[in-house]
Amino acid sequence: MVLGIYSAAIFISAMLLFGVQPLYSKIVLPKLGGSPAVWSLALVFFQAVLLLGYGYAHLLITKLKPYHGFLLHLCVLAAALVWLPISYPPDWMDVPQSGLTVWVLGLFAVGVGFPFFAVSANAPLLQAWFSTSGHAHARDPYFLYAASNFGSLLALVSYPFILEPWLSVGQQSMAWTGGFVILCLLIACCWAIIRKIPAKAEYRPETTDGALKPDKPATSLRIQWAGLAMVPSGLLVGVSNYITTDLASVPFLWVIPLAIFLVTFIISFSRNPVLSHSQSLKLHAWIVAPALPLMYLGWPGLYLFPLHLGVFFISSMVCHGELVKRRPKAERLTEFYLWMSFGGVLGGIFSSLIAPNIFDTVIEYPILLSAVFLCRGDFWKALKDGKLRQGWSFIVFGLLLAASFFEMTLQSLNDLFLKFPTAFFIILMLSAAYLIFGLISSIRYPVTQAGLVAVGLLLALTFRFDNFSQRVIETDRGFFGVSSVTADRDGRYHLLKHGTTVHGAERRRDNSGALTKGPPVPLTYYHKDGALAEAVNEIRNSNDGLLANVAVIGLGTGSMACHGMPGEHWRFFEIDPAVIRIARTPSNFRFLSECGGDTDIIVGDGRIMLEKQPDNKFDVIILDAFSSDSIPVHLITSEALAIYFDKLKPGGALVFHISNRYLELGSVVSSTAATQDAFTYISSMKNGLWLTDKTEYVLPALVAAVSKAPGNLGQLPYSGNWYKLDKEHFSEPWTDDYSNVLGAIYRNQESRYKR
Repeated sequence: MVLGIYSAAIFISAMLLFGVQPLYSKIVLPKLGGSPAVWSLALVFFQAVLLLGYGYAHLLITKLKPYHGFLLHLCVLAAALVWLPISYPPDWMDVPQSGLTVWVLGLFAVGVGFPFFAVSANAPLLQAWFSTSGHAHARDPYFLYAASNFGSLLALVSYPFILEPWLSVGQQSMAWTGGFVILCLLIACCWAIIRKIPAKAEYRPETTDGALKPDKPATSLRIQWAGLAMVPSGLLVGVSNYITTDLASVPFLWVIPLAIFLVTFIISFSRNPVLSHSQSLKLHAWIVAPALPLMYLGWPGLYLFPLHLGVFFISSMVCHGELVKRRPKAERLTEFYLWMSFGGVLGGIFSSLIAPNIFDTVIEYPILLSAVFLCRGDFWKALKDGKLRQGWSFIVFGLLLAASFFEMTLQSLNDLFLKFPTAFFIILMLSAAYLIFGLISSIRYPVTQAGLVAVGLLLALTFRFDNFSQRVIETDRGFFGVSSVTADRDGRYHLLKHGTTVHGAERRRDNSGALTKGPPVPLTYYHKDGALAEAVNEIRNSNDGLLANVAVIGLGTGSMACHGMPGEHWRFFEIDPAVIRIARTPSNFRFLSECGGDTDIIVGDGRIMLEKQPDNKFDVIILDAFSSDSIPVHLITSEALAIYFDKLKPGGALVFHISNRYLELGSVVSSTAATQDAFTYISSMKNGLWLTDKTEYVLPALVAAVSKAPGNLGQLPYSGNWYKLDKEHFSEPWTDDYSNVLGAIYRNQESRYKR
C-alpha cells in the first residue's frame, strides 16, 4: 500500500509536470509567429523552475523538521490554486519588437510559473520521504525516479494523440486543474503514511566495485553531476530546434525529443536496464561517427530525422549512464537531483540563450556532440592509464573541437576552398580513409573511438558548407532563426536562405559579369510566369485591373513588391527584424528599393497585426510566411481565416503559398476555408504546366487561391493549371486548438493529392 500510494503520487505529479509544458507553449505560440524559439525558451524556463523546485525540496529535507516541511509544502500547493486554471494572462503586454527572450520568459513566469514550481518539488521530496518509510525498497529509492519519468513520458505521448485532438485548450487546462487537486490529496496521504511507520536503521549502499560511497560528495563529483546533465540537456534543445524549424512548431514534434530524453532516464535509472551503460559506450562511436557526415549531405530532412534522434538517444544514454554510476546514497538524493537539475539549466541556457548570441549558425550542435565523448568515464581512465594507442587521433579530435568554437574561421575556410578545391578534396578523402580504417580496427581503447568521432565531426563540418560554390555575404541569427545572404561563385545571383530553405533570389550580374540594369526580376517561386503571379493577376483582373490595397504576410527578399502596379498600395507584415533589414539593404536585394514605391512594412506577427487593420480594406491578402520550410500553423486555422475575411473587401480573395517539402497543406486549406463558406483552387504540380529552370532559380510554387465566390478569382477556376479538391479528399479543418501535422506528413509522402 505504501509503495502504491507513493508511486501514484509521483506518477501523477510527473504527468502534470510534463503535461503542462506543451499545453502552455501552445497557448503562447500564436503570439510569436509560431517560432521554434518559443519551445526552446519554454524548455529553458521549465528547467530553471525545476531547479528552483529541487532546491526548495532540498531545503525542506535538510533545514526543516519533517512536519514543518510538510505544512510549508501544503501551503505552497494551496497557493498554486490561485493560478488555476492555466490561461494566457489577460493583461499581459503586447509583443515587443525587441527583448523577445525576456518577454517570453516573463510570460511563462506569470502564466504558469508558480503552479509548475509547486509540482516540480514533488519527485525528490516524495522519494526522500519514502527513503525514511522503512519499506523494503526504501534503501534505494532511485527506482521511483524511473517511475516518475514513465509518468512524464506517458503525459508527453498522450498529449498530441489524445489530449490535443479531443480537448480544447480550455478543457485541457481544466483537466490539469483536476489532476492537481488529486495530487494534493495524494501528497497528504503520503505524509500521513510515513508518520505512522518508524524508519529503519541507516544503511550504507555500495558501489558496483564494492567501495563505500562517501558521506559527503566531493566538489569535483558535484561538478560531474552538473556537467553530465548539461550536455544532453543542451542537445535536447538543439534536436528540437532542428526538427521543428523545417516541419512545424507544434506539440506533436516538441514531445518526440523530450520523450526520448525521458526514455534514456527511465532506462538508465532502472534496476535492470534493457540497454546497459557498457553497451551504450560500445555503440556510441559506431552510431555517431558514421551518422554525423550523413546529417550534412543535403538529403531530404524528413529522412534524416530518425538519424538525428538516434544520435541524440545514444548520446543521452552515455551521459545519463555516467550519472547513474556517480549517484550518491539516499541521504544525498535531493542534493544529487539539485545538481543534476542545475546542469540541465546550464545546458538549456547555453543552447537557447548563449549560443544564438555568440554563433551565427547552429554550431553548438556539433560542439555538444563532441562534448558527449568528453563525458565518458572510460575516456578519462584511458588517458590516466596512458593508453594512447591512437594518441594522434585524440589530437585531431582536440584540434577539431577547439576549432569548432571559432565560427568566424569557417567562412575563411570556405573562401580557401574556392581557391584550392583540390586540396580540400584530398583532405576529405584522407579523412574518409581514416574513418574506414577506424571502423575495421579494434575499438579496444576509447581513444580509438575518439578518432572515429573526430573524423565524423570533420566530415560534418566539411559538409556543413551547404554548397561550396556559394559565398556567404552576411548571416543574422535571432529569435526567429538563422537568415543568411549568399552569392554563387561568379556573383551572378544573391540568395536569401532561412534555416535550410531558400526564400528568394535576385540576379545581380549577367553572363559577362557586368551588373544587371533596370528593375530586378523576381525569381524562385515569385517569377512572373508562376502560380503566385497568375493568382494575383487574375484577382486583379476581377477588380477592373487594379488592386487598391494588398496585404502580404511574410516579406522575404521583397520579391512580391515587383508584382505591384502603379496606383496600388502594398503593405507587408514581417515578424523578423533581421529579414526586414536584409530586404531593405540594396547591396543584398533591390526589390524593395526599386519596386516598392507605394509600400510599407509593419513589424509583428502577421495575424495579430492584420487583425488591427480596418475591416473591408484589402482586395487581396497573400500568405507567404515561412520559418525555414515550415508554415506557421496559426496562420492557416479557421480562426485565422475568419480574421482574413473580415479584412477583405467584398469580392476580395486570399492567396496561400503552401510549397513545402514535408507537409501536404492543400487539403488543409481547402477544408479550413470550407468552414468559412469559401472555395479553394490549388495550382497543379504536373510537369510542364509552369516555367521551371533550376539553374536560373526559376521554381514552381504550390499555391491555394481562396474566395467566397469563384468569380472573385477571375479566370483562374477555368484554367487548366488549377484544380479544386473533392470534399472526400479534405482533411480535418485546422483550428487554434487542433492541427494534425502527422497526417499532413503522411499525405505528403503518399502524394495522394498532387496532380
